[in-house]
Amino acid sequence: MADKKDINKGNETSKILWYLYWGFILASIVLLGQIINLKVFWEADSETEKYFRPKKRQEIIKPERGAILDHKGKIIAVSTPMYDIYMDCTVMKSVYAKDKKNGKKLENDWKEKAKKLAAALPSVLEKDGKDASHYTKLILGGRNLNRQYVSIAKGIDHETLLKIKTLPLFNEGSYKGGLIVDREDTRQYPYKSLARSVVGYVKNNDDKNVSRRRGIESKYDYYLHGENGSEWKRITDNKGTIKDPDSAAVAVIDGKDIKTTLDIDIQDIADRALRRQIEPEMDIDGGCVIIMEVETGAVRAMVNLNRNSDGSLSESYNLAIARAGEPGSVLKTATLMTLLEDGYISLDDKIETNHGKMANVKDDETIKRYERNNKTDRIPVIDGFKLSSNYVFRYLVKEHYGKRPEQYISRLYEYKLGDAFEFELDGFAKATLPDPKAKGWSPTDLIQVAIGYSATETPLHVVTFYNAVANKGKMMKPYLVESIEKDGEVIKRFKPEILNGAICSKATADTLLRALKTVTSEGTGTKVKNARCQVAGKTGTAWVVMDPKYTEGRGGIYQDKDGRKQYQGTFVGFYPADAPKYTAIVTIWSKPTLQSFHGGTLPALAMKEIVDNTYALDCGWGNEIEKGGRIPEMEAEPISAFRDKGTPVPSVMGYGLKDALYAIENSGYKCVYEGCGHVASQSPKAGASLAKGQTVKIILR
Repeated sequence: MADKKDINKGNETSKILWYLYWGFILASIVLLGQIINLKVFWEADSETEKYFRPKKRQEIIKPERGAILDHKGKIIAVSTPMYDIYMDCTVMKSVYAKDKKNGKKLENDWKEKAKKLAAALPSVLEKDGKDASHYTKLILGGRNLNRQYVSIAKGIDHETLLKIKTLPLFNEGSYKGGLIVDREDTRQYPYKSLARSVVGYVKNNDDKNVSRRRGIESKYDYYLHGENGSEWKRITDNKGTIKDPDSAAVAVIDGKDIKTTLDIDIQDIADRALRRQIEPEMDIDGGCVIIMEVETGAVRAMVNLNRNSDGSLSESYNLAIARAGEPGSVLKTATLMTLLEDGYISLDDKIETNHGKMANVKDDETIKRYERNNKTDRIPVIDGFKLSSNYVFRYLVKEHYGKRPEQYISRLYEYKLGDAFEFELDGFAKATLPDPKAKGWSPTDLIQVAIGYSATETPLHVVTFYNAVANKGKMMKPYLVESIEKDGEVIKRFKPEILNGAICSKATADTLLRALKTVTSEGTGTKVKNARCQVAGKTGTAWVVMDPKYTEGRGGIYQDKDGRKQYQGTFVGFYPADAPKYTAIVTIWSKPTLQSFHGGTLPALAMKEIVDNTYALDCGWGNEIEKGGRIPEMEAEPISAFRDKGTPVPSVMGYGLKDALYAIENSGYKCVYEGCGHVASQSPKAGASLAKGQTVKIILR
């Protein structure tokens, strides 16, 4: 009986196991089907889907804007990371509130750390001038009011940021300490306003203010800006973000550096010299200086000073390229060149003075004085040139080109005095010359062009012409950008270009040299006579066509109803005269004034200072530099606001060239480098004590 019961019990167990087995198989099949359905066929609606997938957002990675350098590698413009510091005053507050056992103690501990943070901030943010009580009130008040974005500091540098990260609470990071850091690359101009109209200005890489985006910052923005990158971020449970590995990223491409032809030391010398002459003269409206390297046409300095309504001077408008006007007697050199090249005269030829009288023009008082002083009625061409006689050049041009003015005008076009040639900056004004075939042409136009009227030229046109004279007739194209670089490696190089291989013969250039030297030794340009090296140059003075608002009701164009005139005074020349390295022009414009103004006064005085100090700057010119010669200090120390006179030599190992230059110069030292790539060695080593202004050498590989 027992055996039969055991058998029946075993059968029941077998049945249960059988049902369980097949139930499991069936459930597995159903589950597998559901999975396949979900994977292949099912799509959740957008409202449902958002609960199953983590939130993602695209983050744009902005490029670092390239630097602008002078030709020796000194930084003129650079993007520096600056930081705004905020604090989430609610961090861990809700966590502590839920902790019934230790929450109150943890909250009190947090507040004590907050007080220590507030006490430490004034010493780190000393420039803000705020005390510990201010920060205590700010942080604890934010805690009580549940504020998640309390501003602590704005515009701090990286060194200060590192110090802030070591303070109580902030050393615990963002999640526990509440530290929030917003970075913005701010454009820095280490030499302040120096060369501002050439370099331009931007606040940062995203600056859309077109009105101030001029100069190199504007013209080369494509290279400087770089290209945005992007990556996808997942939002975590604690509202932070992490990089999403399943999403594609676009690599950011930082901007390239622009190395200019400018020499910031020479720029500073020219700026100071011009400023010294015109700043106290309130009748002066503005002025410009261009210094060009004779052999190459490289622009080493371009200064533009404009008078503001409050009487101050600023680099607000590029007068050197954008202001075209009648240049005056500096154009007589072009007239003399043409007469010499065509074989019509020599410097020693004499012409009748005729008491300085010529039909339809004002008598030349210079000639009348010459007659009285020399008791003669004849004047050599060279004397007419050095005294800048209008009569002499009007007479010569009328005599030789009166019946064929096209011959004379075509020569001026060969000298590039009749059009705007290519230049790196926008806004280059066109030069103009009268057309002998035009309906309005008159013989007066011919004799007026001979002395620098009835034609318009920019200072850049004039200095380019004189540079060709200095270069024995070879006219070089002026250029402002030397190369485009990336981490010290040249991407694109701009070489010197010839505009005209021979605007005159070498013999004519030598003859002009003789004439120009007499101007500075005996003529209208004697204020540069005692410069440290001999200057060959020419003065020029012209009346400026006045705004009609000044001349209305009078009928003239050069004088208002009160007899006031506006002047343009110029001195242009090259030095040392017999072996020229630089050609320079100083042009100054006056306001309407009753005072006379000439190119041989303020422009010549500014030129002498420029010659003296650039000559002293370059030891390669020999041993003729006078003892006691002093080179003026720069307008401003590079990035002086960030300099600490006790800063040791920084470590730049592994840095790219731009970052290395910035770190070294930001610490007060000069930097020289070899190679390209990243810094492989530096001398002196990091941490060394070095006098400010000394040189740190880096090797890049």
